[in-house]
Amino acid sequence: MNIKYHSIKGEIKSLGLTNKKVADMLGITVQGLDYRINQDLPTIHWAIYGISNYFGDNNGITLNAKISD
Repeated sequence: MNIKYHSIKGEIKSLGLTNKKVADMLGITVQGLDYRINQDLPTIHWAIYGISNYFGDNNGITLNAKISD
């Protein structure tokens, strides 16, 4: 499964959350959150996906599943 966000920071904003609030929920610093977003680490994609499903809907998230033979 491949998860792509149009914008992680945009997703956070659309949920009405701040970077500080998200960082606090994840137990990391705001700088750590920015680092993970900038490094495009898979764990931050999963974390934001979970937060998005918890606080809102996933209209801003595109899920692409690849099935190979």
